[in-house]
Amino acid sequence: MDSHALQDFQSALTCSICVNYFLEPITIDCGHTFCRPCLYFCWEEAQTPRCCPECRKIAEKTDYRTNTALKKLASLARQARPRSVSSSGEQLCRRNGETKWLFCELDKSLLSAPCSEYPVHSYSPLACVAEENRVSDEKIVKKMDPLWQKTQEMQDNLNKEIRKSESFVDYVVLRRNMIKVQYQMMHLFLLEEERFQLETLEREAQEILQQFRDSGIRMAQHREKLKEMYRELTELCHISDIELLQDLGDIFERIELLEMQKLQPVNPEPSSLHITGILHMLNKFRVHNGLIQGWTNRYMSLPDE
Repeated sequence: MDSHALQDFQSALTCSICVNYFLEPITIDCGHTFCRPCLYFCWEEAQTPRCCPECRKIAEKTDYRTNTALKKLASLARQARPRSVSSSGEQLCRRNGETKWLFCELDKSLLSAPCSEYPVHSYSPLACVAEENRVSDEKIVKKMDPLWQKTQEMQDNLNKEIRKSESFVDYVVLRRNMIKVQYQMMHLFLLEEERFQLETLEREAQEILQQFRDSGIRMAQHREKLKEMYRELTELCHISDIELLQDLGDIFERIELLEMQKLQPVNPEPSSLHITGILHMLNKFRVHNGLIQGWTNRYMSLPDE
């Protein structure tokens, strides 16, 4: 295979997002292929409708099967990469100076080909062991899918918390407005109560004052009659004997009638209107607890999705 064909082959097995050989390649609706983790992270960070990173076509679904053919080819391409030699010489065997490209599974160390002949070592080519751990369903890939599912579950829980937080803000706004309206109603109620109390007091005061005025007039008239009778008795003492005896019976009769007229003083009993107390006032504007709980449930509970 010439160099241009090799480059095209390697490019066909390379993810355009991470620019590495495919890891768990998936082909989406538009036909483009990406590593599953790369595409998921790309969609996660975009915060836009899920679309192809290359052609921007909207992806109809999010759950795609692994392209097993490309997965196998990408795995072979990774294993076929030239082995790199560290500039520090750490990958060169001190015994024979050869490259250490075999992996000992017992002590997790690198070996050169001659060193692998010792029976204490259980070895395999480094690229094969690494690739097996990289793409095997029992190794890294098997751990990745559950982690991503838990990530999405946590994102769903986060979204629910955000929605509940927003609903709680709406609930607080509603309660704030309700409180303002209730206290405005209480203020109007107190003004109306004050007006009623003052009008009632004024009306009763006028009625009682009129009673005092009428009683005063009657007492003044009665006093004048008593005073006049007293004057007649005084004058009676100075008339002649015959006139005294003739008029005495008449004046005594009038005195008796006058004394029978006993005027009673006014004892007003104004109505003692109850001034609304704070508890009574709050009872008039008490909101049923069930209604409050209903509002709370409405704004704080969200259906499971």
